[in-house]
Amino acid sequence: MNVPDRKLSTLMEVIKTRRSVRKYIDADVSPEEIEILCSVAREGARALGATSPFFLFVFDPAVKRRLSRAIFSGWFGKVNPWILITRAPGFIVACGRPDRAALVGDKYLYLAETSMVMELVVLAAAEMGLGTCWLGGFGEQAVKQALGLDEHTRVVAVSPLGRPPKKIQSGWWDYMAKNLVSKRRVDLGKIVSVVNRP
Repeated sequence: MNVPDRKLSTLMEVIKTRRSVRKYIDADVSPEEIEILCSVAREGARALGATSPFFLFVFDPAVKRRLSRAIFSGWFGKVNPWILITRAPGFIVACGRPDRAALVGDKYLYLAETSMVMELVVLAAAEMGLGTCWLGGFGEQAVKQALGLDEHTRVVAVSPLGRPPKKIQSGWWDYMAKNLVSKRRVDLGKIVSVVNRP
C-alpha cells in the first residue's frame, strides 16, 4: 500500500527533532514559558487521572547549586559530570508518590504516571525552543535532601531547562554519552512490531 507524502504534524516534528541538550546559553526562561510548562504538567496529570506525580520547577540559584551537586552524587550521578557547570537557568524535577498511586501486581503506577507527564513537559519545552536532558542517573537521596522532599516521595527524573545555543558543538561529555548510551541502543526493529497488520 502506498502512503502519500504529507507534511509531518507539529507533534511528529517535535518528537523527531527533540534531543538531549547538555549545553545552554545564558538566557532566562520567561515566566510565561514556565507557566505553560506548569500547565502542561497539571493538565497532563489531570487527563491521566493521575494522583501520584508532582513537579518542581527550580530556578533559585542557591537551590540550583545544591541540586546540581546532589544530581552528581552517588555512583549513578557520576555519569553526568557536565551538570556541575551547566548554564541552564532551571531544573525540572519529576516526582511521584507511590502511596498515592495504584499498585497492580508488583508494579506501582507512580512510575508510569510520572514518566508520561514528564514526557509531555519535555515535548512542550522542545516545541517552545527550550532544551532539556532527561536524567535518570542521579543520587536520589541527595536530590530529595537538597529539595526538602519527604520519605514518601520518589524522584523519577530530573532535567535541566534552558535555551540551547543555535549551533551545538560536541564536547567530551557528548562523546561519553554517545559511547556509553548510543552503543547500547537496541535496533528499532526490536522495539516496535505490528501484530496482525491490517
